[in-house]
Amino acid sequence: MREHLESLLLVIAVGATVAIGAKRIGVPYNVALVVVGLLLVVLNVLPSTSMDPELILIAFLPVLVFEGALFADADGLRAASRPILALAVPGVAISLLGTAAVATYALDLPFTVALLLGALLSITDTVSVLLAFRSVRVPHRLAAIMEGESLFNDGTALVLVSLTSRAIVTSAFSTSETAKALGMAMLGGVGLGVLFGIMGAAVLRRAPDHLTAILASTVLVFATSLIAERVHASPVIAVVVAGVIVGRAARDALEPSRVLALQGFWETSGFALNVLIFLLVGLQIQASMLIEEATSIALALVALHVGRAIAVYGCFAIMRAVSRERVPMRWQHVMVIGNIKGALSMAAVLSLPATVPFRERLITIVFGVTFVTLMTQALPFERLLLLLKVAFRGAPGAEGLNHAKATLIAARRGQAELDELLAAGLVSRKEHAERRAAFQVRVIKAEEALRGPEGEAARDHVVDLSLLNAQKAALVDAARRGLIDNETASAQVNDIDRTLMEMMHHAPDPHEQ
Repeated sequence: MREHLESLLLVIAVGATVAIGAKRIGVPYNVALVVVGLLLVVLNVLPSTSMDPELILIAFLPVLVFEGALFADADGLRAASRPILALAVPGVAISLLGTAAVATYALDLPFTVALLLGALLSITDTVSVLLAFRSVRVPHRLAAIMEGESLFNDGTALVLVSLTSRAIVTSAFSTSETAKALGMAMLGGVGLGVLFGIMGAAVLRRAPDHLTAILASTVLVFATSLIAERVHASPVIAVVVAGVIVGRAARDALEPSRVLALQGFWETSGFALNVLIFLLVGLQIQASMLIEEATSIALALVALHVGRAIAVYGCFAIMRAVSRERVPMRWQHVMVIGNIKGALSMAAVLSLPATVPFRERLITIVFGVTFVTLMTQALPFERLLLLLKVAFRGAPGAEGLNHAKATLIAARRGQAELDELLAAGLVSRKEHAERRAAFQVRVIKAEEALRGPEGEAARDHVVDLSLLNAQKAALVDAARRGLIDNETASAQVNDIDRTLMEMMHHAPDPHEQ
């Protein structure tokens, strides 16, 4: 136990260091983690160690999918329900079959194992996509489609992973039985998710403080997952549905301080598990095997993108013909390019039973595919959004504000330098006056631009955030010191938190500041 704990702490320490460094240099942390995971494999820094697949299945996957569902915009998901369902159900099936067909012939895998690989590679990762969406402005509907598709796509794909791996282990594969089990798992997952979501929302409304709310949400996640597993429903779909319902209810009914605490806890938990998974995969594979499977990884990438392209373009073409609902072609390109693998794919492959044939090979291929998609698609994803003209930096007028700021800084520095040259006797008073007047014209024009509505909004936003946080800290400190009673402090802190949440929701683009 001591050795396992020491290894776990070492992995967490390495992951935390990598994540901190990645955030400081502006690189997505999942990209940095997968690079370090590869280095650990190549350098054999950490010893290879066995891992209980049940740990991943029971402890990791529910937390990862609940964290994504809790933050989801329920109204946006409802408005984009048709494209989301098109991608999450027939889209996953098409992607899986396309990937499996290529994998069967190209990778010389049995068809059932190729199906399993297709299911593993059908799982998408929204971390890189959402990080890029926060850096630039994208249409709200596009963001809702990609976020919702990922949530429900993950649920469908993980059900297929479970059914396929079970069929491989038992050596009994029946199309009709598999279809029946799939339907039962999905419908049962939705039903249980709704039931537990409603129960969880009711419990959260009655929780006396944020600590009990967090504890209740933790019980909800694992109870939903374990009971769904017991009745052969999909634990992932159940947790996703429950998470969306609880997230919506929390934002509507709970005090802002509790919502912020709840979201902060699950965001931290999801981040910690992402760190662990990326590095734990490095403990499961060997460098020699990674080299041996290089060709297989390249072919799997081809299969992955062929399957995804058929799914996206095919589903939306059919949807346009049947319902006349159009999804812009440029958005479809983003969905194909944004087919990035991440922590969920690796968690799913690690959760496969040890008796599954080709398990080590599947782990290696999934890790290799994840590495390549993060490096070649996640890193330049923001630039690709701008290139496809589906996103832009900042709000209209932000470029002019930045230009005005740069002009003001340069002109004032020029005036200061002129004053120093005059004091040193290196320029005449006449030349000083003429040049300073020219700089002053530029200063006046820049200040006029910055005094406009956009400039004032950006500056006021920063000031308001600082003042509100300072007031909140003062109230909390005063309550702890007994200067004011807790109820009064809590009431005013809740008002401040409500204002902070509204400001976060309507925050100006960071490029304006």
